[in-house]
Amino acid sequence: MMAIEMVAADGSKTPDAALTKAVVAGCGRRGVLMLSCGSYGNVIRMLPPLVTELALINDAMDVLDEAFAEAIG
Repeated sequence: MMAIEMVAADGSKTPDAALTKAVVAGCGRRGVLMLSCGSYGNVIRMLPPLVTELALINDAMDVLDEAFAEAIG
């Protein structure tokens, strides 16, 4: 398992659940399932099988990058 904790861009480290939700939704629209979790709903959790091909992981990371760009604006 790997995770990304989303916090406010102002440097305050305040949990950013809204951004997390937007990124997870953007990934879902592009066909990649991500899980949001954490006490504040501000963590994106990734659980790829150990046998996943590297090319598929790279594709998923490209989708994640697109979802971040869309969510941030």
